[in-house]
Amino acid sequence: MAPPIYVLDTTALIARWPLYTPVRAYTTPLVVAEAKDPDSREGVETATALGRLQVVEAPMEAAQAVRREAVRQGLQVSLSETDLSVAALAWHMKRLGHEVIVVTDDYALQNLLTALGIRFQPLRTRGIKERRSYIVRCPACGYVSRDPDEKTCPRCGTPLRRYPRRRRRATK
Repeated sequence: MAPPIYVLDTTALIARWPLYTPVRAYTTPLVVAEAKDPDSREGVETATALGRLQVVEAPMEAAQAVRREAVRQGLQVSLSETDLSVAALAWHMKRLGHEVIVVTDDYALQNLLTALGIRFQPLRTRGIKERRSYIVRCPACGYVSRDPDEKTCPRCGTPLRRYPRRRRRATK
């Protein structure tokens, strides 16, 4: 069996993780853009030059599938475009038949990965213990959102919030 590949979130690049861990690592252009400080940039450049890190964008199909799952889980208000790009790349790699582990400390991203059946490895946190599903709704008028881009209620203008639905065990 081939060793797993790792998809890295911003935390891993800031920690210069690919320089200290000799594995097949991938990340997205949006993650690289978030690693702005000089040490992180140097780490990305060095890891890329050494062949330890590849910067890849997931296909549109993967991004759409992941976005739909984020909405189903009620996580769309908690996930950034960068988070979604990481999940999409991991989902795509998994569909290609690879065993994938995402290195991230982001709890909302860990929740989405668990829903997608993708393993994760936290760096500086304990990680989630169980998956939670949410409903995104307006606290003022009760409007329920299913739109991944909605951040405010279209009826009354109040910022949307997420509320827990049910719990499931997480897989690390």
